[in-house]
Amino acid sequence: MSSSLPQFMNGVQLIKYGPAHEALQYKTDLALPKIENPYQILIKLKAAGVNPIDAKLAAGNVKLIINADLSSPVIIGSDFSGVVVEKGENVTEFDVGDEVFGSLPISSVSGGVYAQYTVADINHCSIAKKPSHLSFVQAAAVGIPLLTAYQGIIKHGNITDKNKSQKRNILIIGASGGVGSYSVQLAKVINPQNYVVGICSAKNAEFVKAIGADSVIPYNNKEEYQAFLQSEKNKFDLVFDCVGGDEYYRNLNPLLKKQGVYSTAVGPVEHVGSEPIPLWKGIGIISKILYRKFFTSRPYMMVFTLPESEFRTKIATLFDNKDFKGTYIDDSKVVLLID
Repeated sequence: MSSSLPQFMNGVQLIKYGPAHEALQYKTDLALPKIENPYQILIKLKAAGVNPIDAKLAAGNVKLIINADLSSPVIIGSDFSGVVVEKGENVTEFDVGDEVFGSLPISSVSGGVYAQYTVADINHCSIAKKPSHLSFVQAAAVGIPLLTAYQGIIKHGNITDKNKSQKRNILIIGASGGVGSYSVQLAKVINPQNYVVGICSAKNAEFVKAIGADSVIPYNNKEEYQAFLQSEKNKFDLVFDCVGGDEYYRNLNPLLKKQGVYSTAVGPVEHVGSEPIPLWKGIGIISKILYRKFFTSRPYMMVFTLPESEFRTKIATLFDNKDFKGTYIDDSKVVLLID
């Protein structure tokens, strides 16, 4: 390790499962992580993204879904941006001084990004050079939301380089959120001829139109929403649900064409993981997912994995198109970790 690097760093540790004020602890004497194999890089973090899965993991609500055996205090968090300060001998894609962004795996509780430094294995995480037109804060908000959008729209929609020129009708539920807003942009940037409809609240309708949606249906305008449900049956090639729950599935599945795909980032339970998931409930959720996948007339797919291997080559490069923007960041939601 370079002699110019500190021995210790500031960071936030998960010390036990529970409410955030009990589970998370700010520390100023955490050991600096070290490179342990030749494919790792040490990153001085500039910003870290906070995702719903981080809060659910810290609360212990998703232990049945994610292998999260908390045997000792750990730093959590996945999405990051920062600068490479050290690299392993086999790393050729990045150099010291490169500005990078991406996401560490969330498959288990391990070293995370709620700290001043983190180590990333370039073969086992999503990482790329940061686009120059994105701030560090914007770049730190990309990881999981864009990976999820890519899986739901591109992978589940079976969109390839060969067939992406085909016009598709795509409906996105929760279009104003982190995943939803990237989904709207993604659906349009892969083919501007795609007809993209977003469902969100009336107050966010103009925002969703501004990022590319051809039409916006406010779910809280009951008359307009019901008229949409009645008039658009068998129209869409893909529905991507970023909210979850049975009601949206029952109402919007009939809007799909016969071979259309219903993809969901959340599943049959709205805001799954906001509360503890007991074994019996977990079995019920999985059973419902499997039934819809194999025994209904239209394919039902859930985002269980993220396309980490394609982040550098296909996902980060989306920002080469200047019309593809980072998500809106409310400055009041940015919290400083004392440097």
